[in-house]
Amino acid sequence: MKKNVTEHNINCVKRRAKKLKKEKGLAYHEALDQTVQSLNYKNWKHFYNQNKTSNSSSVHSPATTDKLIGLSLNGFSNGKEKFNPKIFSENKKIKNLRTEIRKYFRKTKSFNMKASSYGLKHDFEKHIGEYVANGELIYAMYLEGYKIKRDDINCHFNISSVGLNNLRTSNKVLKSLNLELRYNLEDYIVDKKKFRKYKYHFNLVFGLLLASEVPKKNFYGIIGAEINETPETIKLWFSIEKDNDLLIPKDKLLALSEIFGIDVDKLKNF
Repeated sequence: MKKNVTEHNINCVKRRAKKLKKEKGLAYHEALDQTVQSLNYKNWKHFYNQNKTSNSSSVHSPATTDKLIGLSLNGFSNGKEKFNPKIFSENKKIKNLRTEIRKYFRKTKSFNMKASSYGLKHDFEKHIGEYVANGELIYAMYLEGYKIKRDDINCHFNISSVGLNNLRTSNKVLKSLNLELRYNLEDYIVDKKKFRKYKYHFNLVFGLLLASEVPKKNFYGIIGAEINETPETIKLWFSIEKDNDLLIPKDKLLALSEIFGIDVDKLKNF
């Protein structure tokens, strides 16, 4: 059973991870993973996604909804009108947006001025395949605890450029991975000798479909976001060599199989 987050909150975990990093000479992301694993979470990303959502009892308190004055489906277009949460109360799209926000974004100290809410709502439209109103995106980001910097009817959020780039590239990556290959992977690997050493065919598929289209760091980030793992873990798994005893967990391998559109057994090179 996971320990209570009121006892082991996010800031506390970060402090413990920094201490562990110094004690064991670990990379910070490794220290974060080890710290939350001691609390029975899979990794830092799993812990963070489970525990970062704002407390629902305070979401619509007068103090917080002041930040949403004038918000409508079009954005901040209602002047100084009091925010009415009923506009979004029956909106299932908000829940879907929040899921994708948790997958791709991390909070930063400063606002990202490269993307307004209006631009971001178009990015999410491409990603989820349906229309997203400016106000829907703003409200979903607010519910996930992101800060808002207004810019006329639009606004900016404290999101990282890494997550933003991954989201914008995700549609191309996920569509490309579902293209049907002309031959079996075993046939390709006859000529692609450098991929023979790997236990799984993920790097081979990347090389065939995406190597000239997408930087590998974005590829790892997108795949990690989709299956709730860090980019570092995805890179590690995809680089496992045949003589290594390490295996990708069955549930994650199944999830990867669905993303790549290739049967689990055909992804194995052992």
